[in-house]
Amino acid sequence: MPLFVLATPIGTLGDLSVRARELLASADLIAAEDTRVTRKLLSALKIPAPRIVSYRGHEEAQRAEGLMGELTGGAKVVLVSDAGTPAISDPGVHLVRLCHAQGVPVLSAPGPSAMATALSVSGIQAIPATFLGFSPRKPGPLRRWLRDAQALPGAFVYFEAPSRTVESVAAIAELMPDREVCLCRELSKLHEEVRLAPAPALAAALRARETPILGEVALVVGPGEPPKAEALSVGEDSSLSEIAAALAQRWGVSRNEAYSALLKLERQQNADQ
Repeated sequence: MPLFVLATPIGTLGDLSVRARELLASADLIAAEDTRVTRKLLSALKIPAPRIVSYRGHEEAQRAEGLMGELTGGAKVVLVSDAGTPAISDPGVHLVRLCHAQGVPVLSAPGPSAMATALSVSGIQAIPATFLGFSPRKPGPLRRWLRDAQALPGAFVYFEAPSRTVESVAAIAELMPDREVCLCRELSKLHEEVRLAPAPALAAALRARETPILGEVALVVGPGEPPKAEALSVGEDSSLSEIAAALAQRWGVSRNEAYSALLKLERQQNADQ
């Protein structure tokens, strides 16, 4: 039997597909990030719980061998995380790779993804974009991590703890004041909040906020301006409009944004002469 990698709701139960419900209802075994969370989901769906095993952290390697035995023995195994799509920032990669290595088919039951949802509602150009998972907890490592992310082409997305969100956005504003940032909080839930602003403006708004930031937070950081070296690499014989078009595609920004950046560069060059 194949392994089914199944996405669960990130907030609203109704987002679970009909096919996902059918797979959960017909599963012989569910490999879950947290068995308690999965049991609550099945209860809400009024689906009788099959066997459920915990699959996370230090248990992954050991559990994967047992799950492979179930799969090769003909059991219908479904892999889930607490919310969203497994094997991205949640457990599952080890089992999926083991299936590929041993010739066991891996099939998808796609659905909710906090990363994709955050990108889609942010209004930020998403191609290219890099997903960085969860940010470091301490301020020093966070700043070093953001400096590394600053060099990435295009946008980047990461998950942040609500208690560290103000500090995290402030660090972005300091290191990347030219970037846009979209705060995505409690996506698809009752108190959903999506807020797009230049990094310094968003940092100031969050510092002035009277209510605490609660719930699940994803931050989408927009691309920076194409640097001088990139502009020069396109070609000296190209027009400014042609260079802007090439850089817009390469860096995942709009043509107007690239053109504006090139005009600034041209003005700086003229001022230096």
